[in-house]
Amino acid sequence: MGQWVKLICGASYQDMPTVQRLVMLYALAGVDCIDVAADGAVVAAARRGLADAVRLAGYGEHRNLGLGLPWLMVSLNDSEDPHFRKAHFDAAHCPPDCDRPCEPICPTAAIQFQAPGQGGVTTELCYGCGRCIAVCPVSAIEAQSYLVSPEAFPVDQLNQIDAVEIHTQTGHQAQFTQLWQRLEPWRPYLKLVSISCPDHDHVVPYLKDLYRIMAPLGVPLIWQTDGRPMSGDLGRGTTHAAIRLAQKILEAGLPGYVQPAGGTNGYTVSKLLELGLINQAASGAPLREIPPNGLPTTQWVGAPAKPSALDAKTISGIAYGSYGRSQVLPLLDAIDQELQPWLGAESSNPRTIGQRTPLSTDLPTNAASTPWPPLHQSALDQGLTLARQLVGQLKSDCHFLSKRYG
Repeated sequence: MGQWVKLICGASYQDMPTVQRLVMLYALAGVDCIDVAADGAVVAAARRGLADAVRLAGYGEHRNLGLGLPWLMVSLNDSEDPHFRKAHFDAAHCPPDCDRPCEPICPTAAIQFQAPGQGGVTTELCYGCGRCIAVCPVSAIEAQSYLVSPEAFPVDQLNQIDAVEIHTQTGHQAQFTQLWQRLEPWRPYLKLVSISCPDHDHVVPYLKDLYRIMAPLGVPLIWQTDGRPMSGDLGRGTTHAAIRLAQKILEAGLPGYVQPAGGTNGYTVSKLLELGLINQAASGAPLREIPPNGLPTTQWVGAPAKPSALDAKTISGIAYGSYGRSQVLPLLDAIDQELQPWLGAESSNPRTIGQRTPLSTDLPTNAASTPWPPLHQSALDQGLTLARQLVGQLKSDCHFLSKRYG
């Protein structure tokens, strides 16, 4: 339909409380898919975020809740990839007079110093952007890459994921084939497969080879055009690389759908519209900006106003990573405090990790007597507004918000 929106939490990002709140906010804002690390604990946190969204949306009378929730996707890599790395350094080797430019530049505050010579990288907060490596005056920070093994993902949690994304690079046919074969046990659970690949002179024939390796696939296939990885929050110009690669793949006419990523931000949709790369007929109405605090009519995610064929030369959706996260990250602590009386301890119960988390709409027993904060005065309202402003640029009508927020 051309209105698919995905949130990327980060293939290496393992801060579970943040993932939980990001998933909750963007599920309420109407994304179709959320991409998280292939880690059982992270997936469990993401499912808690979905459960929180369902509870807050107030769909207690509905029993077919899964129809409206975004799909959960996990990311794997077939070889070394910038999305699968962690920064590392020994603070004892840092010069005592160093200004520590690595500390303020880290977008997730993963680098912290307790005292001279003491500190380092908090592993679960690092998603491998590499910005600290570039600014270290003594080149003391290194990137430690790793491969995600599909066998390490808990088998009993395969029914909690809906899709998989494979990060690959041109020329890695052998590595991709090996990984694809190892994913055989996953395939009965998958509703979609995504391939993320950066630009290269021979990227089109490479992707054609990958299609032959996977065929027959049996589920939808997305080509994610990874223009400039993990850069969307650096400036609006970063989107150009993602759009150029999307244009190249669209022109090649590969089977499947094309989704820009890597540098996408608040400027991406307007640039795609300018280039005629968005199917405006999908919703039956021109796409528009969502005004501050403007929440469109309630509708289930993924329920278009009317069927519409996707133009072969238009994108099928957009994935937002660092930019989408940066929009709401400063508000997450305040949102968490606001929602504690409503979501209670069950929302962050570590015992649910690795278990099938039911998407119950039941609120804590004390919630009924807890006054609901006026939405226009809350951090939740600010977060939802920012998320909706981003998602609503491509999705003119679809969202998950209930009458409670109408």
